[in-house]
Amino acid sequence: MYEIRPESLKSFIEDTNIKLPRFQRKQTWDDKKNFQLCISLFKEYPLGVSILNVEDHSGMKTRWLLDGRQRRNALTKFFQDPENIYVWAKKFIGIKANDQLLDIDDKFWKSINEYLEEDELEEDDGLNEEPQSEDDKEKLSLFKEPEIENYDSSKTGLDLLLHIIKLTHTKAIKHSGFTRPFDFTKHIEKLPYQIIDNGKKVLNSQKLKSFINEYKSYCSNDSLDYKSLASFEDFMEYRFSYDEKTKKNINKQIEQSWEHILERIDILDKITNIYLNSKIGLIEVKNLKSVDSQKIFNIINSEGTKLSAVEILSAKPSWNVKITNPTPPQIESVKNLYNTINVVNSDIVKWDLPATLISRMDSTDFLFKNFSPNSKTDFSKRITLGFKILAGKYQKGVNKDDIDKLGRNKKIQWESEFEQFISDLNTVSKLLLSSDYFKYLKSWKFSIINTLSDAIAINFVLITYEDWVRKGKPIGYDNRVKQLQKNAFSILDQSIYEYVTKGWRGSSDSKISKNISELTYKPDILPPVSKEKWRLLIDEILNSNSIDGNKINQGLMQPILYHFYAISKIQGPDTNYDIEVDHIIPQSIFKSSTLIDKDILVHNIFNLGLLPKDENIGKGNKKLIEITNQWLIDQIEKYESINLLDFRKYSNLNNILDLKELRGDIILNAFDQKRDNILNN
Repeated sequence: MYEIRPESLKSFIEDTNIKLPRFQRKQTWDDKKNFQLCISLFKEYPLGVSILNVEDHSGMKTRWLLDGRQRRNALTKFFQDPENIYVWAKKFIGIKANDQLLDIDDKFWKSINEYLEEDELEEDDGLNEEPQSEDDKEKLSLFKEPEIENYDSSKTGLDLLLHIIKLTHTKAIKHSGFTRPFDFTKHIEKLPYQIIDNGKKVLNSQKLKSFINEYKSYCSNDSLDYKSLASFEDFMEYRFSYDEKTKKNINKQIEQSWEHILERIDILDKITNIYLNSKIGLIEVKNLKSVDSQKIFNIINSEGTKLSAVEILSAKPSWNVKITNPTPPQIESVKNLYNTINVVNSDIVKWDLPATLISRMDSTDFLFKNFSPNSKTDFSKRITLGFKILAGKYQKGVNKDDIDKLGRNKKIQWESEFEQFISDLNTVSKLLLSSDYFKYLKSWKFSIINTLSDAIAINFVLITYEDWVRKGKPIGYDNRVKQLQKNAFSILDQSIYEYVTKGWRGSSDSKISKNISELTYKPDILPPVSKEKWRLLIDEILNSNSIDGNKINQGLMQPILYHFYAISKIQGPDTNYDIEVDHIIPQSIFKSSTLIDKDILVHNIFNLGLLPKDENIGKGNKKLIEITNQWLIDQIEKYESINLLDFRKYSNLNNILDLKELRGDIILNAFDQKRDNILNN
């Protein structure tokens, strides 16, 4: 017999009668998985089901947790210590110690949108997060309260989650943003929430929460308002029994920090309310034998299948309309799709067509990326891209509602129109890749998704396709083909500019929809980003290590770098070689230097180059003077415009200004004259 019932999260994590069986599989949930659960918690999504075996021995009930241990563990950790959400977010979002609050905003909403809309969760390239050194932590411990927006006590959902993350940023040696307002160590020698960590005194957020609960109990017992500044002052004096001089200093500090103190208390209240109001499903089975418990555990953890967003969509009736006369290419691509997931299919339905759209396209490694056949993330991404592109064509939008409407669109002749669309997309791709700029770009194994974003790739495909359609679908040597190629250059050129200047911040789906609708009213030759804007941008990067006042990083430099090589008509290496983004003066030299902003300067575009990388030969972190392989020396001279005679010179950080002058002039000239040559040809 079994019973299914809901239980509040607070009861679930605090129930001391819940025990763990002897057989436990390895803890597999990492920081990213824990954060995903928190997203569900703040979005008020279902939090899954846990299974317990209830044993009754003479009226003493013990509940053995058969499934849900990792879920319960993550929920407990967050409830006991809210700072854990920041630790998990660092991995999921890719927060760095020197990130500004606007950077965190961008990274948060981008990661959330990818997670909620595309279900691409499992692949971790490790590029987003950098370890935080002890020196960084020491510097951060001197920071004042960060300038974040005034606290809005009405914040809920993901806005509240983001606020908690920004509040905690950054986590230094002595304290975090969360514990900082409670730092009374100048006046009180031993705080109850102070611990010794690696030989240093730090403020512990979990113990701070217990201290705040103690304060609230004090107020409750004495019928005081715990949101009153005077109540907190009374409690501090009661708790620490300090003298009048200390009292004066403490009260002054409390008054200065009270808004922040009260904010932390209110957030803890909100978290408690979330745990009280959120439910988790419990399946309770009675007095199972050990063999039954083991079997249930194994069934749950090895034979279950995660329900993805794509699978949910495929279950909708509107997407399960049978394709009566599928073409041979459709049959083959759908067969490959289902072979990938080890599912036998008999008929081809409407859902299968957008699901296989990307696999039917040519040059997907350039337009999108080189999809791995063994990656579940790539599998889901490929399907999602197909649905968005098809929705962009027919619904002129790419969000969830547009995709849902696409399935219900009865005007589409799926039997014939889909094949025509695939043919048209491949025609446009061939026309674009026949132009010099895109040939050079492709020779460097450039990928729009890997270098920019999924949204920009979708936007590029849709806008170039729509531009080709409005020009009458020209082919061959038609002058309109040249216009199409020039427009495609301008579209990617503008996308790169907007990407690095954060013009794609916010809802990318709405931006794509806007771009589609506005194309109708634009001239045959699309207006490009002005030469002056590019010059100002490159000048700021070279001379200030910033873009619009924000510090640069390698991720922002790479799109400009690839663009520079293609504009300059520098042919990439043989396709057998990998490509590496090279630091001409290697990062190791910067790390040991005393240069101001060395961690940013190292990634300036004048210090970056693209190099081919053989299986056993690559520059890596070597100085130029340390290179002895003649093939690699030839590649550096060819692709980084540095003569062998200058290798010693540019192995010395003292000559960085000379390198800036040499490479900076080349880059500026490319974005001036050579870019003009493409636009005016």
